[in-house]
Amino acid sequence: MIKINLVPAEILAKAQQKQQMIQAGVGAGFILLLVVGISVAHWFKLKRLERHAATQQAQLKKLEVVVAKVEELEKTAGAVRSRLSVITDLLKGRPLYPYFMSDFVRSVPMGVRVKSLSTSGGGSAAGPLKISLSADSRSNEDIAAWIKKLEQSGRFGQVEMGPVTAVDGAERVYTFTLISVYTPQL
Repeated sequence: MIKINLVPAEILAKAQQKQQMIQAGVGAGFILLLVVGISVAHWFKLKRLERHAATQQAQLKKLEVVVAKVEELEKTAGAVRSRLSVITDLLKGRPLYPYFMSDFVRSVPMGVRVKSLSTSGGGSAAGPLKISLSADSRSNEDIAAWIKKLEQSGRFGQVEMGPVTAVDGAERVYTFTLISVYTPQL
């Protein structure tokens, strides 16, 4: 069977053009609707993120106040710790001189008389004490025995003896100076 189209080609072309225009309009409308939908979705997402950012900012301000209080408390704690360490050092060094004098007196032999004694160092941490003294002795043996006793004690170190001078009088007296370092054993 043969089909014969009696409709002129111009009418068919207009109808086809009209149909293409409708399809293009529907396609454009769909694309426009899609763009509007995506834009609305982004707008809602933006608003949600802005609300979230606002709540985060509020929490940040609360935490900044807490951080400032913590920093202030840490400063106070540091000051208290430093005061406590000073007090501890003072308490630690408190018995230094009584122990030193006790050890020193026990070390001096009978034939030696101490004329002057000076100390430096020690401080609040009960560190080593530097001792400088001048003394008189009845004999060289007393001086040697004292130096030996100081070195063997374990508390007196770096013993350095200065020049020994003999002075004749009613009896012979030996004058000398001595430098040492006393390390406490508290």
